[in-house]
This record gives sequence, C-alpha cells and structure tokens, in this order.
Amino acid sequence: MSHADTATARASTDAVRGAPMLDVRNLTTHLTLRRGVVRAVDGVDLHVHEGETLGVVGESGSGKSMTILSILRLLPRQTGARIGGSIVLDGQDLLQVSEKTMSEVYRGRKIAMISQDPLTSLNPVFTIGDQVGAPLRHHGIARGEAARRRVVEVLDSVRIPSPDARLNDYPHQFSGGMRQRVVTGMAIASAPRLLVADEPTSALDVTIQVQMMALFRKIQAQTGVGIILITHDLGVAASICHRVAVMYAGRIVETADVRTLYKRPAHPYTQALLNSIPHFGQKKERLFAIQGSPPSLIDPPAGCRFAARCPHRKPLCDEAYPPEVELESGHRIACWLASGT
Repeated sequence: MSHADTATARASTDAVRGAPMLDVRNLTTHLTLRRGVVRAVDGVDLHVHEGETLGVVGESGSGKSMTILSILRLLPRQTGARIGGSIVLDGQDLLQVSEKTMSEVYRGRKIAMISQDPLTSLNPVFTIGDQVGAPLRHHGIARGEAARRRVVEVLDSVRIPSPDARLNDYPHQFSGGMRQRVVTGMAIASAPRLLVADEPTSALDVTIQVQMMALFRKIQAQTGVGIILITHDLGVAASICHRVAVMYAGRIVETADVRTLYKRPAHPYTQALLNSIPHFGQKKERLFAIQGSPPSLIDPPAGCRFAARCPHRKPLCDEAYPPEVELESGHRIACWLASGT
C-alpha cells in the first residue's frame, strides 16, 4: 500500500473519530556522520488523537527517541540532521515554522517532554519551584505570585506531599519516584496539547511504575492531553496505551489498538517481542530470544529490515521493502506475509 493509499485508509478511520491532533506523515531523519548517512528515521507515519495514548515500542536503537526528537526539532546541529516529511499539530506543519516560533509557541508550550532520567534533566542548583515555574515564565503564562500558586497547584496534582513546603527544596532532596513526578509537573505546567514521555518508568521500581501510570491516566482524564509513550517495556505499554506502534530499524512495522496487538500480533517482529516476555505460571528452561542483530542504518538492506532475523523469510523479503497493508480497521502491518504475494 502506497503512502496515498495509507492516507486514504487512515482518513476513513479518522472521519469516525475526528481528525488527529498530531499527524506525522513519511517522517525521515538522516544524520550525516563521518562514516556515512544514518537513516535513523526512514518513512514513519503516526498520529495521536486528543485524549489518546500512543505507545511506541521496539528494541534499543530502533529509532523511537529519534522520532520524538525529530517531532520536537531537538536534534543536535553537529550531526547535520535533515528532517523530511510533515509533522502537523492542530493544522500547522512544524517543519514549516521558524526556530523562534518552535521555542516560543510549540516546544514546552503545546508539546512538552518528560525525559528518561529526571536526575539529569533537573538542574541541581535551582529549586524545584524555580524549575517547575520556568515554562510559565518563559511562555509568559504567569509570573510572581500567580506563577507560585500555579506551581503549588501542579505539584499537588502530581501528588507531591506538602507542595507549599517543598517549593524551595532541591532535586537531591527528592526520591527517584518524586523526581519523576516533579519532571511530569514541569511538563504539564503550561497545559500542553501533546505530552511526550521517553521511557519515564525505566529507572523506577515496579510499585512506583504503577503509580506513575495511574498519574498519567489521571492527568489525561482531567486535561484531554494526547500522550506519546516511548518504552521498551511491553507490560507498561499494555497498562496505559490505547494504540501501539512497533518500530524496527527506523520504520514502524505494525500499528494496532492495544488489545488487537497483544491478542493477534501479525508481524513476525511483534510476535517475537511478545514471545520474549516471561508469562506468570509458565515454566521454561530458557526464555525466548530474537536471534541476530538489527541492520546497520548507514547501509540498510533493500528489502525488509527484519528479514535476516525472521523465521518466515523468503526471497522476496530481501528484494524489496513490503508495502503497508491494513488487516482490519486501524491494524496496519508492513510484511510480505500479509500482502498476499
């Protein structure tokens, strides 16, 4: 299925639900390094509706975080990054606006990001109150006493005990789970339209993970914010996401609602990921592992990028990349097994 056919199929689905708030089409991000050009993101389509959580899962190096950095236009200049395609938020293509507009209107205001490690994303020499209030001051939302009241309100909403008393505390005075709540509060302080969470639970223990997922659901229910959750933890994705996109070697290979993806995974890579999860009550001598390694993104294969590791590999898989096929409403897969060829 071509990009035009995919867009038509998506449009018919979105017509029922309404147009998405974020619509990314054929996103490409190529980085120029000494060794060559890295195709870190190579033709990604995704969309997020208001009040929806989209999970993006896959192995390390699959392009998940690079996709998000591309949407926010936060790629380092020294990489010679070139971004192509379209990133439309509420009708505006973010690739067509100036860097000043991105900084003043979109980044941190309409799109906010929760990074993976709160200890490194929080400045150790500034108080929590200063840092949570920084987006409010930068975007001219509130200053002085009004900003302080908003910071207290935000800290209370992310369940920081005695927020009034903790405004003047520093990051090192908080536990890991509390720092993650502070970073979440900083992200939602300016009431963004889209919240991007990059591995927000990877450094937390299981009980704190559960609390953080409950917090995200509460924030979404109260504000209607759209969320993109980047994670390698399929259990976390199942607990909070409405839809899941599976990414491999710079491309999305399967997208479906969370129930369909976990019950009827169609792409061999998705099946392998789910098979690698240990199941409660099942005893195995060895856990399942995907053999081989992802391909180089400097010189990717012409065909399916998972072919070398796929148990269903056939000659056609090495010759051309498979078209995207819609198996049922909202369930799309890029695999020659589904194309009928």
